[in-house]
Amino acid sequence: MASDLNLPESLYEDYSTPDLPVHGPASVAYWIQALQSHETKERALLILSQNKEIRKDLAPLLWNSIGTISALLQEIISVYRTLSSPNLTETASTRVSNALALFQCVASHPETRKQFLKAKLPLYLYPFLNTKDKEKPHEYLRLTSLGVIGTLVKSDDPEAIRFLLQTEIFPCCLTSMEVGSDLSKQVATFIIYKILLHEEGLKYCCVLADRLSQSPRACDGLRCCLPLWFGDRKFTSQLHGDFVAVRYLQELLSNIMARHEATRQPMRLLQPMQLMQLV
Repeated sequence: MASDLNLPESLYEDYSTPDLPVHGPASVAYWIQALQSHETKERALLILSQNKEIRKDLAPLLWNSIGTISALLQEIISVYRTLSSPNLTETASTRVSNALALFQCVASHPETRKQFLKAKLPLYLYPFLNTKDKEKPHEYLRLTSLGVIGTLVKSDDPEAIRFLLQTEIFPCCLTSMEVGSDLSKQVATFIIYKILLHEEGLKYCCVLADRLSQSPRACDGLRCCLPLWFGDRKFTSQLHGDFVAVRYLQELLSNIMARHEATRQPMRLLQPMQLMQLV
């Protein structure tokens, strides 16, 4: 299920009825217009999100209709203030999840994906990915947000990969892998996997240890789990002449050594200054 990023139908309550079709142009236009009204917005979100696979042109219709994206964005932002409190209800979470499902529709369509990225709309999902609350309403938002990001990486669009790397999606995915449900962990892992298949993603991860080593907490972890052969002369001798690799390794070890001196914890790696002879 995570591989094709079709989120479980149980995420949404079933209000669909035979007398509410969305197949015809007039019906789709009606429900899109209904997003503008407070009285009909909740039902419109539900109907459109549940039937987003029926109309292949739904994404352009959503994007090009006046005020629709703003209405979806307002729905998403409306729950920010409750993310760090127990006041987030399942009803509110479901409404926002339906709005996010329509964002996923826009993100998946080749005619609207670039505009979606240009408007930097994925950034509005990051608060849902950074929360560490494991309650059901928060998990709904986490999973649906991951679905949107997963759709972007699934497209194999270099522009999408570049945007996600520049906006630091990796820490968001790592948080989801730490606190999310099994399905959230699967989708977050899928996102990282797809990013690593791109050269830019691989380059990013090559310096990820150095990025982590700038955090005191992560530095403690690196000091305990960093491979000992990082300080082995047989390994470091292979870096002779590779100025970039030596610089990154030197910065990494320097950060770890600085933390070691501050905490006086055991340390068995090569001293950073000993790498200077390799340059």
